[in-house]
Amino acid sequence: MGLQQLLDRFMSTPHNSSQDILNYLRNYGPTLSSELVAHFAISRPTLSRRVQELGNAVVSIGHARATQLAARHEAFAAHVPLYRVLENGQVDPIGQLSPISDGDRTQWFLEAANAPAALFEGEFKGGLYPGWPWFLEDLRPAGFLGRSFGKRMATLFQFKEKPEEWSDLELLTTLTGFGGNLQGDFILGDARALEDFQDSKIKTTEGYYQNSAPSTYHIQAEQALSEDETFGSSAGGEQPKFTTLVCDHPKDAPRAVIVKFSPTLTSPSGQRWADILYAEHIANEVLRGAGFESAQTRTFYIGDRVFLESTRFDRVGPTGRRGLVSLRALDAAHLGLGQGSWAKAARKLHTEKWITADDSERMIRLHCFGELIANTDMHWGNLSFFLPENSPYPLAPVYDMLPMRFRPSSTGEVIDREFKPTLPKPEDQAAWLEMHPHALTFWQRITKHPEISTDFKALANDAIESLQRIHKIATN
Repeated sequence: MGLQQLLDRFMSTPHNSSQDILNYLRNYGPTLSSELVAHFAISRPTLSRRVQELGNAVVSIGHARATQLAARHEAFAAHVPLYRVLENGQVDPIGQLSPISDGDRTQWFLEAANAPAALFEGEFKGGLYPGWPWFLEDLRPAGFLGRSFGKRMATLFQFKEKPEEWSDLELLTTLTGFGGNLQGDFILGDARALEDFQDSKIKTTEGYYQNSAPSTYHIQAEQALSEDETFGSSAGGEQPKFTTLVCDHPKDAPRAVIVKFSPTLTSPSGQRWADILYAEHIANEVLRGAGFESAQTRTFYIGDRVFLESTRFDRVGPTGRRGLVSLRALDAAHLGLGQGSWAKAARKLHTEKWITADDSERMIRLHCFGELIANTDMHWGNLSFFLPENSPYPLAPVYDMLPMRFRPSSTGEVIDREFKPTLPKPEDQAAWLEMHPHALTFWQRITKHPEISTDFKALANDAIESLQRIHKIATN
């Protein structure tokens, strides 16, 4: 055999050192062990030896002949523990999360010891997620709190200021360091985030929050606006807000709350946001009267601002938690619709058995109610489900149900916007007719509220007339 033939043969034969295998996995992502044996022309025992040489750099996924091997992302030498905070406040280790190199993208593998089976339903049976795990998507900082958090992380880690522009690994870095009080019940990592939660449990037990009362909300609002607030939640939404524990009486156990607040009422914008916060509280009360579960809210006028306090339903007592996933996250995991009305999502989720028929009907009615009260902000992050052990997913209480059509502009101007309710789609008509009288009740209560402005009451009277006209058209 000539020299050129030997060279050609050498070049056509895959190298099979442990580093060659690792490089292959980094480029091509999770690969069946049988494919690696064939590609590198080696035996299974040889592959096993090469993998052992690589140690933590390789992750094994699956069992027996379905086993896949993958390269752990170079930025992490080991897995990241994943915990859940139970309803009694105890921390339960449920698995280990590993970032997987796959060419230019990152996949994620969850090796679970005690995780809810719901995390592995559908296409995720093996615990492999093609992007950031869907059940952690709601932990991504967003809205008012997210912007403040992003600015602090940009200073600390030299990241971009906008969390939506962070890579998965940058997001993981921030959440493991500062994610001790996120939405739902997950805690990532065994470092600072977990320590912060454990410290908060000690403080709560020792009565640290007994002096935390609504009378301090104006101080916390100023702190939030100055961006000095401690990162408390990934709760979305652009309205200024903060999260805290509050006691109504010194001997009571504290409650976890999210508190929205208006600008000072010395400006038209401040008055309009105050009106809208009052309206949100009224909407919650009307929906409860109609048989829906809705956020438990209260309003306060303190320091020339209006505050809307909402008891967090992803919290149980002073330290317990409940798992929560948004419609947006559930859609990303199992539907892929991306957008549309709550009614559209409800039917699809029920057809594919991710939610019950009763919750599907509730979602459709809520969609109709929102349309009838001028809620133009019914995006898929504004509806959530409790995270069960297995599907179906129970609908969580309603929140952020308010007449956002009348909000001030981004520049603070109060713009006169006309509200013209439209006829429902034929498939929504029964739900629309059922919710119509409740929407009328909502607007009527606004006209009688002692703290709501004359201008907003005029809008409410116009809405009542519009709803009465459209109802005649719908029933003729």
